[in-house]
Amino acid sequence: MTPTRLSEVWPDLERVARAEGVLRLGASGIDDEHAALFAEWLARGGHASMHYLAKNADVRERPRERYPWARSVVSILVPYAGERPAAPPGALSHHIARYALGDDYHEVLDRILRKFEAALDGVKTWRYVDTGPLSDRAYAAQAGLGWIGKNGMLIDEQHGSYVFIGTLLTALEHDVEAATVADRCGACTRCLDACPTNAILPDRTLDSAHCISYATIEHRGALDAFVAERLEGNAFGCDVCQEACPWNHAPADAHPAFAPREAYRATPVTDLFRFAQADFSALFAKSAIKRAKLAGMQRNIESL
Repeated sequence: MTPTRLSEVWPDLERVARAEGVLRLGASGIDDEHAALFAEWLARGGHASMHYLAKNADVRERPRERYPWARSVVSILVPYAGERPAAPPGALSHHIARYALGDDYHEVLDRILRKFEAALDGVKTWRYVDTGPLSDRAYAAQAGLGWIGKNGMLIDEQHGSYVFIGTLLTALEHDVEAATVADRCGACTRCLDACPTNAILPDRTLDSAHCISYATIEHRGALDAFVAERLEGNAFGCDVCQEACPWNHAPADAHPAFAPREAYRATPVTDLFRFAQADFSALFAKSAIKRAKLAGMQRNIESL
């Protein structure tokens, strides 16, 4: 008999979570409590050239119109490397964000979410990893997996923000109680103070145009001069605000798929200047770094 309520299958989902190295598992309703803030951020152009974020903004505000069958959202947290591996000076691993030191999280979490779907055989679902029109962080926070910090990151009280989020919409009625997680940022402003480009705004949003992660990954064309002068060694992404966060003092052990790659420790970052496309594709196979493209990485390294 096909289940109708999330509580009926929750023990099965917990077993999948343990087997797949999931750090946290939670659930929430389908409505996004942060949608209004997101709409305001879009209206003032905080998303810079990431027009895809505005394309489906109405879905985030009214998710039931796009997914009328959805009744609950299952969220998972999977940890990546919180510690950067020792490496020779100038190694590529010093210049890329921690989340990109291992395999592409989109692919890894997609495989994990498929296991959850298999445990919900016969139940209509839709999975996504940082690619859908809905907010993974908002749902994870509503599921009691953490709070959204002043740097916009989801923060787990025990292990901090070095985590990936996977999201699964289901047709099951939401009847699993979520833990209440208080906002623990308090008066702390370490992330705002540490940001080299002042991209973190007081309302817990970002000025994407000045964000180093946006500039080195999403932006196409020449880097903004203000940002280029303040990369602080970042060729792909940026961890400065997370490094400054006191909640990241005890990160969880990384999921095996996100163990830092030895090739990144062994490759001097300047080697990318002589790379052909085939070299780039080989080094970054199954890596999130592919998104920046070879020309983008070379552009970024020129400004280091």
